[in-house]
Amino acid sequence: MNLTSIKILNPWWDDPSAIETDEHIVQIKGKPYYFDNPIKRNLLFEQGRGYILRGGRQVGKTTLLKEKIKEAIQTARLDAKKCLFLSCESFGNFEKLQDAITNWIEPKKNHQTVVCLDEITFVEDWQRCVLWLYNAGLLKNASLFISGSNARDLKKMAERFSGRNVKEINIYPLNIDDYSGLECFKNLPKEELLKIYMKVGGFPHGIRDFCEFGQVLDDTYETYSNWIFGDAHRFKLSREVLVHILFRIFDTLGTQVTWQRVIEKTPIKSHETASDYVEHLELAFLCRVLNCYDPDKEMSSPRKAKKIYFIDPLLCVIAGCYLRGLRNCYQWWVNYLEKREKLGNIFESIVINYLAGKNDPMYYWYSSNLKRETDVLLKKGNEIFLFDIKLEPQKLRPVMGKNVNVISLRNFPGFITPPWQC
Repeated sequence: MNLTSIKILNPWWDDPSAIETDEHIVQIKGKPYYFDNPIKRNLLFEQGRGYILRGGRQVGKTTLLKEKIKEAIQTARLDAKKCLFLSCESFGNFEKLQDAITNWIEPKKNHQTVVCLDEITFVEDWQRCVLWLYNAGLLKNASLFISGSNARDLKKMAERFSGRNVKEINIYPLNIDDYSGLECFKNLPKEELLKIYMKVGGFPHGIRDFCEFGQVLDDTYETYSNWIFGDAHRFKLSREVLVHILFRIFDTLGTQVTWQRVIEKTPIKSHETASDYVEHLELAFLCRVLNCYDPDKEMSSPRKAKKIYFIDPLLCVIAGCYLRGLRNCYQWWVNYLEKREKLGNIFESIVINYLAGKNDPMYYWYSSNLKRETDVLLKKGNEIFLFDIKLEPQKLRPVMGKNVNVISLRNFPGFITPPWQC
């Protein structure tokens, strides 16, 4: 990509006000479903500072980067000609990306710059490009913002740049608390917000559809489905196998699964295949995997059964409805949630993701001897906290000498203060 092509992506070089007409800025400006992500305020324009923004596709990373460029120009009063945005999907290899950035930044290396590299994981070996730029001193005065959709590649980046001023930040779909900050849901009680969240989820396009049309459109499910399979194709994963894995995760939500159970009722023969595909889904920010906690070893037990959850209700709809060739998926989903047993599994998934976004590490616990299970086990220092997720409040017997806190439909919307902060 030559400098002329790059200039088209950066119209604010000629006119700083052009950032206002950028498509990503226009799509959110004045919209009632706009989410003012607090993550932005943790991304500082410090020279030599780098940020790695990790999160699934279509979760709002590109918009966040464009908002940072707007902030740099209008609030931080940085020179608009020294703010670079590159969509890395357009580069075939890291050498081309390296050349493009070098040609732009070398004349400006002694001045403060802002460099935004969007979806960088599309470029194979992109870490070599960024490492070279650092070693050449071209980023010493830059504020670097990198986004990507695969944690495997971004993890390599973090490891190779250990000791540098680089911070990792995960970006997930909106949770139930985030809903309260949207103008379209202003003043709605949390119980109502939870009902909407179960139907819509936290991906920006789904929320936009609901605000404008009262439902999530099938076109939106198709967009996210294409993203799932497009990313898998980059890693040479089979679409057919991935469909079966997604089906099985949906069908076994909320239950313990071994790799053998994941491939039940499918043509998949290998446990290793199931493990590899689930690992991909986890690294692509599509699923969350909970390991069983071993109290004796005080750590997870990777050989025991796992629990696998989609990170958002919208992904449940894709796996449960859209991929089976059904249409009017939103109405199918609304009807699905009317089934009490099914609702319980989805509610459990929502709570798991809510807690996981605020706590790490996180496990579930099961004892085959006691025939007892708790859905969530959290460790805070030397303390262990246990939770069960139920539709209705219940009184449960202690486990391991610990009380089991029950999270239900009645108390979850207000479940903000965890026990260790009381």
